[in-house]
Amino acid sequence: MNFEQIRDEAELACDYLKDDDGAIVRIGASADHPALADVINRFQQDIDKAGVKAKVIAAGSYGLYDLEPIVSIEKPGMPAVLCHNVTPEATGGLVNGYLVGGSEESELALGNVDDVPVLKLQNRTALRNCGYLDPENINEYILRGNGYSGLARALAMESGEVIGELERVGLRGRGGAGYPVAKKWQICRDTKADEKYIICNAVDADPEARTARLLIEGDPHSVLEGMLIGAYAVGAGRGFVCINSGYKAAIKRLEKALEQMRDYGLLGDSVLDSPFTFDIEIKEIEPSLAAGEETALIRTIEGRQAIPYLRTVYPAVSGLVGKPTLINNVETLSHVSAIFQNGTDAVSNNKVITLSGDVAHKYTVEVPFGTTLRSVMNDIGGAADVKTVQFGGPTGCYFSVDSLDTPIDYDTMEKAGGIVGSGTVKVYDASHCAVEMAKDVMTYLQAQSCGKCVFCREGTYQMLDILADISEGKGKPDDIDMLLELAGGMKVGSICGLGRTASNPVVSSIELFRGDYDAHVKEKKCPKKP
Repeated sequence: MNFEQIRDEAELACDYLKDDDGAIVRIGASADHPALADVINRFQQDIDKAGVKAKVIAAGSYGLYDLEPIVSIEKPGMPAVLCHNVTPEATGGLVNGYLVGGSEESELALGNVDDVPVLKLQNRTALRNCGYLDPENINEYILRGNGYSGLARALAMESGEVIGELERVGLRGRGGAGYPVAKKWQICRDTKADEKYIICNAVDADPEARTARLLIEGDPHSVLEGMLIGAYAVGAGRGFVCINSGYKAAIKRLEKALEQMRDYGLLGDSVLDSPFTFDIEIKEIEPSLAAGEETALIRTIEGRQAIPYLRTVYPAVSGLVGKPTLINNVETLSHVSAIFQNGTDAVSNNKVITLSGDVAHKYTVEVPFGTTLRSVMNDIGGAADVKTVQFGGPTGCYFSVDSLDTPIDYDTMEKAGGIVGSGTVKVYDASHCAVEMAKDVMTYLQAQSCGKCVFCREGTYQMLDILADISEGKGKPDDIDMLLELAGGMKVGSICGLGRTASNPVVSSIELFRGDYDAHVKEKKCPKKP
């Protein structure tokens, strides 16, 4: 089928989207939310009881986890109204008040969808459809999300023109390095080979991150469409989605999405009646920091241990089984589909951020590059009495309260000695001791080290040992110098990004909070404990 035929099929399957007499009730929540099923069932019961015409749909999460389930009530000719923390007991009142009575007054109301403050603070491109459509219905993605129109547009172009489009918009990969997407794609396209591959990195390697889960659970087709566009541009015939093995709901939705794509001829031979042939396979990965690295992902697909290896060439030149392999993460691929659906003028440079630690709201949001750490922490996270913020994941640096006006972007973060990394913002309030913070994160990093290279394996072990001594009142004055010396060796001698950045939290905690270290070493006590 061509795209016009697919769209016609989608309109027949989703006639409720154009029904001027019917309403739509969307329940947005994480797939494992304990109240989700009950809220859906009670809404349907109350709608049937009231005798109103309305369709109930399970949507994906908005990323506003403590407000879930978030219910969107859409009535023809009116903006959608959002209600938060809806319980099964509250559904009857919403049906009678909104659908029957036409009132928009409720203690659960957040307001019209365009006026909700936490959504207005964002600029959602990668997350544009999360919460707004049924992630298990490809037809909603096609009709509400303009889905697969981007692929149709790309297939009408030469592959080099597709890459040129990304170069014009200046899209950078949303992984830790921010490498220009067009440059990586061009390298893969220019490499001659009888077979090429594309890998979607849907592994949330950082335990605080939720980007991959949110996107695959809430809008899998935006990622898959981006994969197809990338495969066409570089000449790949086969793709793999690598995803955390524990994301059971996300995997089921991904499987359903691939099945629906095959039904519409969007996978296999002659995609959209073009000469392009492509298929996708799911690979479940045991999550770890090392597993998120490109060469480690390649090894897992090859059936080997997820251990990074020293690269002499890019995977785009020689990757999976020695063939050119394009690797992008879910956020990057969702941006790609948005660019080709809406044109380069409609796309902004945004980053998905997950808030954690001592904040009131542990949200996953998408904010424009240039937004400050302070704005994310205060305006969205609702933090108070802050001591420091760690940005970029467990290997990210700590930022002092005085430096929280640092804008979030790749170049500024690099100049500040930090990394964008996974995009997590972890907030620590004033009750925390810097030594204990550093010890806790190094305990995690030492366990995550794959052990392949000496600098990372021994460096994280020695750092943890020294930090434990300092924490227990057994530290010596020269221990701090030893930590800094170890950090220097790890940065230059480690094979992968984990080892090269693992010392960041230790070094930055010493620079910012030397007094905490001195209290442990000189006074043999924790400054935060009586």
